[in-house]
Amino acid sequence: MESVAIIAEFNPFHTGHAYLIRQVRQLSGPDTAIVVIMSGAFVQRGEPAFFDKWHRAAWAIAGGADAVIELPAVYALSSASGFALGGVALAARLGCQALACGVEKGTAGDFLTLARRADELEAVPETAKKVSAGQARTDILMAAAPDEARLLEQPNALLAFEYARAILRQEQALTFLPLPRQGRHGDVRLGAPFASASALRQAMAAHQDGASPYISYILESSRPSLQKLLRHGAFTDYGRYGDFVASQNRLLTPDQLRRLPAFTEGLENRWHRAFMESGSCPQALKTIKTRRYAYSRLCRMGAYTLLQPSRDLMDCSYEAGPQYARLLALNERGATFLKGVKGQFPVVTKVRSDAASLSPLGQEQLKLDLRASDIQFFCFTKEDQRQGHQDYYHSPLFLSVKK
Repeated sequence: MESVAIIAEFNPFHTGHAYLIRQVRQLSGPDTAIVVIMSGAFVQRGEPAFFDKWHRAAWAIAGGADAVIELPAVYALSSASGFALGGVALAARLGCQALACGVEKGTAGDFLTLARRADELEAVPETAKKVSAGQARTDILMAAAPDEARLLEQPNALLAFEYARAILRQEQALTFLPLPRQGRHGDVRLGAPFASASALRQAMAAHQDGASPYISYILESSRPSLQKLLRHGAFTDYGRYGDFVASQNRLLTPDQLRRLPAFTEGLENRWHRAFMESGSCPQALKTIKTRRYAYSRLCRMGAYTLLQPSRDLMDCSYEAGPQYARLLALNERGATFLKGVKGQFPVVTKVRSDAASLSPLGQEQLKLDLRASDIQFFCFTKEDQRQGHQDYYHSPLFLSVKK
């Protein structure tokens, strides 16, 4: 069965995401499966998703997707290159023929050319260590290929570039389909035809009764369940999450921090001092942040201090790739697609029974996913929504395709 993958977070799913899926459907035809590879309990910016992964997956199916597979947390909580590596590898192992994403501008040829050029360049020089690795690479590319590299000034174009690099590096037979994006990533204003997920999260946290203009950016079929989650407080309280990170980092020593991913070059000492002297997580991260250490990287490191992934898990996962496909939601077309996957690649539908059949690395990847869910639910706004072990109680959601 023909299939197209979309790597996403859908945090939360909105009309702009539905627009992207409609574009993919128009290009691929009615019989092609649209497979979403979605971040689960945590997202790439280094914090819990606003809503749980099962509702976000159900909204994606209602919005036109056919199957939603969880991107393991080890990749979802990585830099753009690690995020792309995990998503592209999972798409290929599922047998997808193409990978689609939304971009502000640029063609597949632009991104693939730029990716080839990047891999031809020398390693980042020592003088570049005053800025982040991503910025250093962008600066080098701007000097070597200024026309193409200007694409990287756009946030979604930067991720598309990493998808192109992952496709080339893994020698995957995936057709790359960057499609024009509607709306600006990170824009916190409402009122335009399309809104960013950042703007919607901010509005939802402030207006939990559904009276805010944000509701027009949510698919009509998804509005009742979304408003119910808001009324019941089943969404992340980011202040509560920040307090957990701050309290955890009052307990960890520099030696303990040094064993976690991304704590290098003596950063653990600066980190430890900042959390000991600061009254909140945002204040500590602001103290640590420099041109060398981007805020998003520091947020991911904060997540590492709570979730405790080992460096070995991260390194082995980058080398070996995802070890399973955790199914979150599907429809009839998605079920037909998955029949061709089973037997070729492990598909996890029930954690309790399926975990034992995974490889040792797969079991460790799955344990991190479960830990991430437990932390996310404990950060929900209302006390009665904070139960743990939710991964053991949820089976994949099946939603019928409307004829």
